[in-house]
Parts: sequence; C-alpha cells; structure tokens
Amino acid sequence: MFQNMITAVNSDEGYTEIVRAVVEGRYLKPVFSVLRMGANSLEESTKVFMENNTIPADEIFVTAFHPRDVVFQHLEVPRVKSTKNLHNVASFKAASQFSLPPDEVNVACLNSIASLKSGLVPAFVITKRKAVFEFIAGLTGKSFPEPNIVDVKPFSIFKMAQTSVFEGNNIVFIVDRSYSLLLTLRGEEIVGLNYINDGFDQVASGFKEDNSLSPNTNIQREFLIGSKAYYDSLIEEASERLEGLISYQLRMYLTNTMSNSPNTSAADEALFTRFFVVGQSSLSTAVYSRAFQRILGDETEVVSMPLKMKETSGITYISVGLLMRGGEILGRRKLVFKEEAGLKA
Repeated sequence: MFQNMITAVNSDEGYTEIVRAVVEGRYLKPVFSVLRMGANSLEESTKVFMENNTIPADEIFVTAFHPRDVVFQHLEVPRVKSTKNLHNVASFKAASQFSLPPDEVNVACLNSIASLKSGLVPAFVITKRKAVFEFIAGLTGKSFPEPNIVDVKPFSIFKMAQTSVFEGNNIVFIVDRSYSLLLTLRGEEIVGLNYINDGFDQVASGFKEDNSLSPNTNIQREFLIGSKAYYDSLIEEASERLEGLISYQLRMYLTNTMSNSPNTSAADEALFTRFFVVGQSSLSTAVYSRAFQRILGDETEVVSMPLKMKETSGITYISVGLLMRGGEILGRRKLVFKEEAGLKA
C-alpha cells in the first residue's frame, strides 16, 4: 500500500536534526529521527539518515533557511488583490534597495493580503536567489531530493501553535540554539519583529552535565528535545543565569521592536501585556518563561506558547512544524501530529 512520507531537515549552527514521518489518515506520525551536535552535524546526521532510509525522488522534502541569511523588512506596498501582485511589487522595491535586478531577489510576505486593508505595513523575508540555490545545492549534493519547501526558521513553529490565543496585542519570543526572534502581533498578524543574534547556547553551554541524571547527559541536546519534567533544579539555575544575561537587553529589544516598526511606536509597549515564549522543547521553553516572568514582573503576563502537540516528543518544535508544512503540500491542512516511539538514531 502506498504511503505518503515527509522528510524534514532542520540545520542550525551546532546541530542538525533530520526527521521522517508518515501520513496515515489525519495523523502525522514520525518514523525516524536523528539529531547530531557539533560543527559537522549536517554531514554526520545525513550519513546516519541515509544508512537507514531511502528517499524516493517524489517524496515530500522540507527544509528551512537560517534567519541570519535573510533580511526581515517592512515594505510600504499598495493594496493589491493577489499574493502574486504583492510579491511582484515587493520584489521590485527590495531589489531597488539592494541594487539588484528583481529576478535575483526572493521575497515572502509574513502577513495576509487581508491585513493590508487595515493599513498595516507588511513584513517580508528577503533573500538573494543565489543564496537559496547554494543552500539547496548543499542538500542535493548529499543525495537529498530538491526540496518542495524552503522555509525560514523559526516560523514553522506557528504551524503547531494554538493560534486562538493570539487575540488582541501579544508579544512572541522564539528561541533556538544560536538565535532568537522577538515578534509583536495583533491577532495573528505580525506588526513588528526583531532578529536577535543570541540563543540558548549562551545559557546551556554553562552546564556540562546535570548531576541528577547520567554524567553523560548533553545539556545542549536536552535544551533542544528535553522534557521540563526531569529538570526542576536545572530550570531554576538556568533561568537565574539567563536573567543575569538578558535582563537589560530584553527591555531594550522590546523597545527597539516597537519603535523600529512602522506599525507601532515605543509608546505602544504598554498595550502589549501578554508575552508568549517558546523554545525548541518544553525544557528550553520553561527556562525562558521563568526568567522572563521575573524580568517583566506582574505588569506582563508571561506564558509558554500553547502547542497542538504534547510538550515532549523527542523532536524539536521547528522540525515538527516543518513536517506539518509538508503535509500542507499533500492538501492536509488539519493533520494531527501523533507522537509515537519512532526509530531514533
């Protein structure tokens, strides 16, 4: 019997995760995953994956660009009626800014067409096509098929978010190993964003091991896929360390995000009183949530971003979101991620 399969590659500075899942009815079930750490993680994880899997040329393959390699920018555009027209206009404006021909620039809008009617200045992801082609070539050169989707990290996480909670004005903080992204939202529309060149590596690297577990426990790895249920003392210590590192910067990031967006001003900060936090696992999410609660105090409600999955699946949240993006290609927009004991390497 033919089965629809989806493979996702999630590569960052210092780690690579490759996950394969099968679509069975309305369920998306992981069947294989490999996570490797270190400078050679892409090569090492690919080797393990290819030793255990064969990917047909027509299998859905999804991956994601690192946000350091893109430009996030708000662009003033006319109110157009189609996504195609929006991208054409935005490509021309972006190309003009970078002194490039329009056909050498890729743009993707982070807002809906409908939001333009309210006067919102949309946010775009801008990349050079040459960089995208080089990124794809790096994967096809390792025997992966050409990807159906090249997303930008960490936006696939929103495929797993309970978006019904995004009513009114909200702040969302997403953290990965080597970077973070701070977003301001009105409803589900992004009104401002700020790329931060620091992730949880600066916190996790201070912990060589957790004495409550095996001495061989890799804390960096646990921040990616670990469960908060096993790390009460670590969460408290790591959140205190994070508070010392980011207390001043967090308020600066908030002010800059508001003041640098054409949709808000620094004075609007008081209107954004809910702060959602999400890492790559329930462990990293818990560390940042606890630190931010102490930093921001009672005037801001800090909560872990609710997800449409169990808190711990042994797979990073970004990779789960990439799998869900792959499901959309198959016309399955209401897939349910079902955590099972897939083969891990």
